[in-house]
Amino acid sequence: MGIDGSGKTTLARALRKELTKHGVEVVDVSWAGVVGSLPAGFPRTSIEQLGVQGWGLFYAGRTIDGRPVDELVPQLFSDFGASDLPRRIGEAKGHARQPAVVTSALVELAGHFLLQSAVAAPVVGRGGVALNDGFGLKNVLKCLRLAEQMPSGEVPAGTLRNLAEQVTAMFSDPFLQPDVGLLLDADPRLSYEWRMTQNGRLGAGEDLGFAGRPGRDTYLSFQGAMASEYRSAAERWGWLVLGVDGRPQAETVEEGVRAVLGHDKVRSLLSDAQTASAPQPTVGTTP
Repeated sequence: MGIDGSGKTTLARALRKELTKHGVEVVDVSWAGVVGSLPAGFPRTSIEQLGVQGWGLFYAGRTIDGRPVDELVPQLFSDFGASDLPRRIGEAKGHARQPAVVTSALVELAGHFLLQSAVAAPVVGRGGVALNDGFGLKNVLKCLRLAEQMPSGEVPAGTLRNLAEQVTAMFSDPFLQPDVGLLLDADPRLSYEWRMTQNGRLGAGEDLGFAGRPGRDTYLSFQGAMASEYRSAAERWGWLVLGVDGRPQAETVEEGVRAVLGHDKVRSLLSDAQTASAPQPTVGTTP
């Protein structure tokens, strides 16, 4: 878990490579990873439909070439590959709808519950690793906090605060908690620089553009507030906390991999994988 641009995907990629090298089955349980790896049918199709519904709701009220973005969203996540929508989403104009942003957060919550119960739990049950580069609380809570900043106010501020508390409590439940959680605790000033270097622009919902206040200053204030909430939750849950402090990313990734591989549960898993792959002694008979 970590704020936008903190390096979650890069670290997850390195962990996947290292765990696979040790003979451990690693399954990507992110939204896109599941869609790309599971066969059609349940739970993949349901996860796809929840994903695109949440995506469409998040952009409801905005348009590209005069067409509503939520109507341009494909019916299935796998169809995004044939669509130019991901490339053009930065061109979207207009005002997002607060109730739709809130609903998108709740749809995403449902999706994470399905990911955990129908995908991650079976992988862990057979001795593999379910790897996710974005713990569900991160984006669900961010959407609710973003909605608090939106001027329309159709959903009262008190209701949004109650929802945020309930969502945090749900992700604190042992069923949704990972065996190993790692917070990338990044300075928003650094993540802003990386975002601009990487993409040349901020993504939707990363600053307060949805609230009519786009730009660097609101990125820093909003992401700083989210970083504080993520840090508080991670410390309460006993997660590993890794500071992202401006050193070369390779060093941060190396420390993250070392911290995860040194965790008791992961060390036990690696030991089991090594034992399973060791040559078995040949048993013969004496004539």
